[in-house]
Amino acid sequence: MRKNTKQILNNRNKGFITPVAKTDTQPLKSGKRNADSIIMQVAKAYKDRSRKEIQSWRMSLMAIDHIETPRYTRYFDLQEDLVTDGTYKTQVLLRKSATLSVDFQIRNRKTGEINELGSELFQQKWFYKYLNIELDSIILGTRVIEFLEFNGHSIKFAIIPPRNTVPKQKRIYPNLGKDNAFIQYDDPIYKPWVIELNPDNHLGLINDIIPNLIWKRNVAQSWAEFCEKFGMPLISATTNNNNTAHIDNVEKQLLALAEASVGVFPEGTTIKFDEANRTDAFNVYSKFIEHNSNEISGVLVGSNTLGSNESNRSNTEVHERSLDYKISQADRRDITFTVNDELIPLLKMQGYSYLSDDDVFEWIESKEEIDLTQYWAIVQGLMQSYEIEQDWISETFNIPIVGKKQAITPALATQLQSANQEAIYKALLKLIPNDITEQENNNPANKPWKKDYSS
Repeated sequence: MRKNTKQILNNRNKGFITPVAKTDTQPLKSGKRNADSIIMQVAKAYKDRSRKEIQSWRMSLMAIDHIETPRYTRYFDLQEDLVTDGTYKTQVLLRKSATLSVDFQIRNRKTGEINELGSELFQQKWFYKYLNIELDSIILGTRVIEFLEFNGHSIKFAIIPPRNTVPKQKRIYPNLGKDNAFIQYDDPIYKPWVIELNPDNHLGLINDIIPNLIWKRNVAQSWAEFCEKFGMPLISATTNNNNTAHIDNVEKQLLALAEASVGVFPEGTTIKFDEANRTDAFNVYSKFIEHNSNEISGVLVGSNTLGSNESNRSNTEVHERSLDYKISQADRRDITFTVNDELIPLLKMQGYSYLSDDDVFEWIESKEEIDLTQYWAIVQGLMQSYEIEQDWISETFNIPIVGKKQAITPALATQLQSANQEAIYKALLKLIPNDITEQENNNPANKPWKKDYSS
């Protein structure tokens, strides 16, 4: 007992918050509730909402790379401020949809049988929320989630605020104002309640496009300021009167003219309207924003055409297949590893006995996810033994089929050859004078289509 007490005191002196023994209350006849959750200990704190510059991003990375006391607060605050970009939100939605639209199941890897109860457990709202968060972890960096309640198909959990986490050290700082008080979330006592998502990529894909998000936002703001200043023509006045009161009166009238388009000026005053060269400004601002939007799209979905007004349909379809067959498959593979290695064991610890050690989570690939070449090979194999509906083949492979091809017999070949030669002969006749044409037409030797080619 003395040894345990001494260890606890030493941990506290080092800043480690000794975990409280996890107790379960029974809110319902069945189910478990996390009575001592970490999320309840996290205090709200000030978030930086100032204008972001490239220097803000560099400073946040320096804070993460600190050898003794790394902190992610600045970095995740920067993220939260930048993810409101329209292009970013559109491409993230496309990427997530490519995974969330695919069905899944729980299967016993030894017997091959589908675990119906396990599959039903995962086909609930809570798991789709979980999938969203794990996809976010791929894009935004490490996420730590804590489960709060298990009650049959109703499972509740929450995200530990990323700004309070330090994935490098597996720590959570409930109060950012207290650097000497933290929770070691990889402590075995938290294993039935806490899962770390995407621990190998703390910063996420977004770190590659944060400069583009910053530049795009700031340039768009500068463009708006330009339009506000130079959207209307510059109004100037010249006068031959040097009197200060006179000049002040002209200035007053110019301000009134800018607001109401009406002004009264002293005699001898000339008014000039100078139109701003908005064409050059448009090209500079618009092209820069377009370039950064393309960079954002390229990192998130592998191309800059998805979601844009792309006229080349075939090119767009190629990029869509790249997203579905490559990027989405990679995301699904990462999710599969986490669910099988972390989530299913956690659920078993929480009493979901119909999940066995041999049960695995797997995605159900539809025919659209099979390469067209492979799919056609399957169809060809079926056509050898079965009649396949023509309309279905035409629709599936986007091939217009007008009818069955006629077999070429020797007699048909002769007929086709004669018809072609006759057509060529008639075309040549139009190029020959009429008197020669009549003579040649009466000569049987000039009618080769009459010959028998069947032999």
